[in-house]
Amino acid sequence: MFIHSVSHAVPKTYFSQADCLHAFQQASCFHQLEPSSQKLLKHVLGRDNGIEQRHLCLERIEEAFEAKPDVLHQRFEENAPKLATQAALMALDKAKLLPKQIDALLISTCTGYLCPGLTSYVADNLKIPADHVLLDLVGHGCGAAVPNLRQAQALIDSQQAKNVLSVCVEVCSAAFYLDDDPGVLISACLFGDAAGAAISSAIPPKDQRSIKTVTWCSQLKAHQRDALRFEQRKGMLRNILSPETPFLAATSAHEDFQKALMKEKMDPSLVTAFVTHAGGRRVLDAITQSMNLLPSDLTISRQLLAQYGNTSSPFVLMALEEHLKQGSPAGFWWMNTFGAGFSSHGLMLEVT
Repeated sequence: MFIHSVSHAVPKTYFSQADCLHAFQQASCFHQLEPSSQKLLKHVLGRDNGIEQRHLCLERIEEAFEAKPDVLHQRFEENAPKLATQAALMALDKAKLLPKQIDALLISTCTGYLCPGLTSYVADNLKIPADHVLLDLVGHGCGAAVPNLRQAQALIDSQQAKNVLSVCVEVCSAAFYLDDDPGVLISACLFGDAAGAAISSAIPPKDQRSIKTVTWCSQLKAHQRDALRFEQRKGMLRNILSPETPFLAATSAHEDFQKALMKEKMDPSLVTAFVTHAGGRRVLDAITQSMNLLPSDLTISRQLLAQYGNTSSPFVLMALEEHLKQGSPAGFWWMNTFGAGFSSHGLMLEVT
């Protein structure tokens, strides 16, 4: 399978971490928190944590504190199809394809639920033929991009599709929740809204870089399920983020990488780029150490984290797009994600 194009879309409005801290301190919910929780928020938002700003589906940052189930659901329902459609249109334009040439549309999300799913809305917006394959993928959390692309390859390899449009979209501002749990508070300081889209095909593209999928790795550590997942509380999504997450992400990334190298009998020196999901700065630091990388190897992931925050499942597609934009050298590129489960996923790409 060959990836022909990658694009992303974000809301127009963005807020600095200083903006978020100021708004937090003015909100009534801030003063309902324990003093230790208030101190934690000031610490995370007020210092250099690798994030400078976040794009959010909000007109005003104060809307983030309207934590009511109906308000949050409406935010997802209004914005997820819009962001997904915007990213998809840009990917189609880059690939020089029309919507009618898309045989399958796959959409991943974890920050909201619609029935019919997002594919119904996006296929309608794009005017994809009504008899083409539409698949809504849920439950992968931040790690969804690689499983989505793997399903795209299954459709292509089985000759059920020639061109597949993969979309990951997250309205993280529809899943904000506040209480005195440190993981919940840190989550409110990390996540931004975005969509990423990629178009894959059975044949290589013409007149542009070739991105070929080589091998895949995934693993589930079910005994660590409570380390990173969503739960429902008061009718809203509440993110559980344990302190062990950076260690789990780094360990899993290293295991997947070694498995892929062994599978392909490949020397690690052949890998010229690392397309890495950034759960946060601590995660990137842990992955750098566990995989014996140079800090510069994850520069693009750090740049995107600073500009957008952790955008969850779209992040790694945004990173792939940026590697292409910045002209990362030809060779093998290692793409890795992690998410709820605890799960991790890796994809080796050959880029020329």
